[in-house]
Amino acid sequence: MKRINIPLVGSFGVDSDETILEAGLRASFSFPAACRNGVCERCQGTLLKGSVHIARKDHTIHAGETDSTRVLYCLAHALTDCEISVPDIRAPGELPVHEVTCQITEITPLSDDVSRVMLRLPAGKVPRWHAGQYLELLFPFGDCAFSIANAPSGRDLELHVRYHHENSSSLDVIAALQNDSLVKVRLPGGTRHLAALPERPIWLICGSTGFAPIKAMLEHLRNEHFRLPIHLYWGARTQTDMYLADAAKALDAELPNLKYIPALSEEKRDDFFFGLIHEAVLKDLHTPAEPIFYVGGSPPMAWAVFDALVGAGVPAEHIHSDVYDYAPRAE
Repeated sequence: MKRINIPLVGSFGVDSDETILEAGLRASFSFPAACRNGVCERCQGTLLKGSVHIARKDHTIHAGETDSTRVLYCLAHALTDCEISVPDIRAPGELPVHEVTCQITEITPLSDDVSRVMLRLPAGKVPRWHAGQYLELLFPFGDCAFSIANAPSGRDLELHVRYHHENSSSLDVIAALQNDSLVKVRLPGGTRHLAALPERPIWLICGSTGFAPIKAMLEHLRNEHFRLPIHLYWGARTQTDMYLADAAKALDAELPNLKYIPALSEEKRDDFFFGLIHEAVLKDLHTPAEPIFYVGGSPPMAWAVFDALVGAGVPAEHIHSDVYDYAPRAE
């Protein structure tokens, strides 16, 4: 069996008796195709590495040759491991991205510097998203990403928007939302989500408005009747920073397999862990290789959690956060 790699998308195996298109579809990749006999050319792409054989024409193509920029993968058999590029191909579980105009239906202050913003998608074919993904608000002054804070269902989208005077762009965002009834949105974004439920315990770790994607995941786990153990760690500086504490407690009550540990780093209170959020996690971590971890929060917080978990023996591939993709650590 040969291996087909698609940069930034994924990889799959292909047998000698099947075309690259057939193998990609078998592996649940959303491979663009229509006729599957070389006429429509929808599956055409570039061969970046390796060699393929076009049986119908008894022709071999090697990466770097002139023909390598227009390979029809419905006719191509892999002679070696290959790296390919195909426009509009999507990995299993990956959803198409849409730009739509949403109605702003509600803005509710949750604390001194966080508001819940509710958007309604247009009627018709509603774009799909996975729990844990984000969207981008498209403003004339720039695009701003926010995690979707509710599980996939219907037309409503919940955002937790934080704003303060030390960040002028955040004030521009909340002012734009308050002064208009419509906003253009691009969604979904992000690859660290719950498209498929793992067969492992899930530990959810968040700080500040990093609770937003975690809340969506918890609602999805509740809706899907996930039965394995779930841990939720939500950290903040003070109790007033936990802007949706009641929602966290409600989910704790609804999920009998959930253990909820709130943590405060600057304030000692009963029923709260005192210290940094990763310290609360490590206190409970007895089998580092068992759970899958999802992290929501700022880049410094997410990377601090990553380092602490890896240092405690957690495999790096078990730790997920979109932060690691959009804010990679400098070498």
